[in-house]
Amino acid sequence: MKTNVIAAAKVDETTITDILENGAIDFIDNGGLYVTGYPFNFWIDLDKTRKLLIIYSFWETMHDVNELEMLRFGNETSQNKVMLQFSYNAEYGRFYAYYTHPFSVGLLAPQVLKLCQKFSSIFDEVVKDGIAGGILQDFPDCPCGDVTDEAAAADGTVH
Repeated sequence: MKTNVIAAAKVDETTITDILENGAIDFIDNGGLYVTGYPFNFWIDLDKTRKLLIIYSFWETMHDVNELEMLRFGNETSQNKVMLQFSYNAEYGRFYAYYTHPFSVGLLAPQVLKLCQKFSSIFDEVVKDGIAGGILQDFPDCPCGDVTDEAAAADGTVH
């Protein structure tokens, strides 16, 4: 089976939506691509200047979380989990996960789908660890990672 490389010059939001649609992955486009077809929802963005595919999401921290404890958790997870980088925003009480993938030599559609799957499963595991450790909020009644665009837009995470 031959897989075609999508040239870097042709990578844009339409390319990513086509990949998601062809992979039967649910998403919404509301000021940014918000992917809902994996266990943990996330955004996909493109930095065309640096030719980077950016995958990111966040989870709410406990309201009374100790900032130093949260930063330690972020450092530990960044060291122990492949792919993702983690950060904490005390102002919004959110724990973020990011992954950037260069596409300067192009993209493969199956690779993008696999990156999305791995991102979702790794962050899902990290959130469960944070909940068990008492520093991240428990899962709400809605699906894991399901946040509204309005909530994300409040801190500028929707582009």
